[in-house]
Amino acid sequence: MELMKYLLLIILTSFLSGQSDWIQIHGSRQFSISGVARFENGYIVVHDNKKKKQPRLSFLERSYKLRKLIWPEPNLPYDLEAVHLMPGFSNKFIAMESTGKAYIFLVDPFDFRVELLNTFTLPGITSKMNLEGFAVYQSAQGIIFIYGDRGSEKRKSTLITSFYSAEKNKINVIEKFIIDLPVPKKAKRNIGDLAIDRNGAVWTAATSDPGNNGPFKSAIYQIGQLNNVGTFNYNHPTLLKPLLIVDNQKVEAMTFENNELILMTDNENFGSSLFIIKEAF
Repeated sequence: MELMKYLLLIILTSFLSGQSDWIQIHGSRQFSISGVARFENGYIVVHDNKKKKQPRLSFLERSYKLRKLIWPEPNLPYDLEAVHLMPGFSNKFIAMESTGKAYIFLVDPFDFRVELLNTFTLPGITSKMNLEGFAVYQSAQGIIFIYGDRGSEKRKSTLITSFYSAEKNKINVIEKFIIDLPVPKKAKRNIGDLAIDRNGAVWTAATSDPGNNGPFKSAIYQIGQLNNVGTFNYNHPTLLKPLLIVDNQKVEAMTFENNELILMTDNENFGSSLFIIKEAF
């Protein structure tokens, strides 16, 4: 495990140091990105807006242009923080609010029309939690949801794994874990987003968010492993060291595509940006 993390650190650090600046997607706070999922020749992204007429959902083209999508109901989601493609589908997604409310919806690949299928609240959360990370894993026994409270300097994060039965429309909590990462130290959020690579390793982006104008910082970690039956094995605290540290970017959206790690940001008043790390694992 230590050798693997050491090699990953070398790969990620050397790749990042050899690249130009991050790609600016949009300069407006309304189009900052708090979650991403692959779709067609681009990505579905969510925005953590709270007011009427502000965008909630967009399609990001490969040219990095945003296309605002229309939410199908008058009652808009509040503070969307994550989105994930549902296993076995090419256009069925689940998005999560910071409150734990989740939305399952379809996006038509031809006209980008959004169809809402179901809503529910994720179990195991409390009123003190502010959820930011969410990912979905197809295990041999069914679909696993993994989600987490962002935490703070004063409050450690809680990571929750749950089993989702689409047939019965039920979600049962499997286990909870307490997460407290060493970097960043100031204005810390342990879980800005979660992503799972093809080997079942669970990644998180920990961030520093001192205010709408920063300065921001992000640290990328592997925090554990999901096995074939969906059991999460949390890394020992002594192994929780950042694989990558990024200054001036608040990474709140991560996804894997083949062997690439796609990072997107919610940089508040500075909008959103993107960075793709090839050969990430």
